[in-house]
Amino acid sequence: MRILVAAAFEAGSQHAHTINTVKMAQGFASLGHGVTILCKQPLSGELRSAGLSAMYGVPESIRWVQGPFRKLLGRPIGLHWDFAIIALMAALKARPDFVYARNYILPYLTSLSGWPTVAETHAHPDNETKAFRRMLKGTSNRNFKLLVTISESLAEAYRARGVLPEKIIVLPDAADTELFRRPAQLPTSPYNGKKPVVAYAGHLYDYKGIPTVLEAAAMLPDVQFHFVGGFPEDIKRQKERAKSFGAHNVCFHGMKPHREVPSYLWHADVLLLPPSADHPSSQWTSPVKLGEYLASGTPVVASSIPALKDLLSDDEVRFAVPDNARALAEAIRYVLDDCQYSGSLSRAGTKKAEALSIGERARRILERAYVSQESIHQ
Repeated sequence: MRILVAAAFEAGSQHAHTINTVKMAQGFASLGHGVTILCKQPLSGELRSAGLSAMYGVPESIRWVQGPFRKLLGRPIGLHWDFAIIALMAALKARPDFVYARNYILPYLTSLSGWPTVAETHAHPDNETKAFRRMLKGTSNRNFKLLVTISESLAEAYRARGVLPEKIIVLPDAADTELFRRPAQLPTSPYNGKKPVVAYAGHLYDYKGIPTVLEAAAMLPDVQFHFVGGFPEDIKRQKERAKSFGAHNVCFHGMKPHREVPSYLWHADVLLLPPSADHPSSQWTSPVKLGEYLASGTPVVASSIPALKDLLSDDEVRFAVPDNARALAEAIRYVLDDCQYSGSLSRAGTKKAEALSIGERARRILERAYVSQESIHQ
């Protein structure tokens, strides 16, 4: 089957929704389907497909099409109608059998055009944009097969706005578990020094819990804290905050290509998933890094926010009270000091990761989108 995966991200982006979309394309490809990724061309010009495949750690068999980053009808190409029109023209040329879209307008158009279509959205329940409302209305189209989201709370909100229950599937974000699985022989460590290493991989927004981590770091001077990811402005802000807390045991590595991230996880002693409870997304977040963390085999300390409590058990991660630096520091210390306990977390987490693989997620989407099992095979 020919599958078109389309979203209005710029090729080369390291945003979480970009990684999620690219990895879903890889998931479909792992099932034996021919996959094309359609995205936006960077202002600097088109990137080579081989370079993109290496950057994201996906097979070169996946085809990349980068929509021109130019004006359409006198306007810069946006995220909704403009991108959708360009994507629809590309779809007419590619003639896919199936469309998977992280976009509001495109799935509305492709389903009207007769293509079996699945859309994924993690949109806030209170989203009142015209584009989002158009997508929700489009779910009634016969060829709009499925709306994928990441939590039951979001699904409930979408059902309340008119989406038929049978048109919604709830699946947590998945990870490239093969890429992050711990190898028998580890590569050289990216860390220096002999202190225990606590690592966080991802963006450095405050609602991700970074201020709490920095305050906890100041309480654990014999532990080295490493942050992988973040835009320059966020790194600058968090460095200043670390200094104000007196946390001199922190290191910011900046953004890394996705294929380089696993080594930072394998060589850590503890991984942190510390989102704040003071953000609405604490009710529905499903971080891509969760599956990556668990697949790495390194024990995880996570905030006990509702969304993560729904996904994980106390056997799989060590929970800590969110937005509480003392509680986070104590949870980290407990895992570092108890080798038997940290080993049990690692084993349970690795097993949990099997259910969070991109291939399994892709299989479940196609299985629900089609009535017949035979329809999803080549």
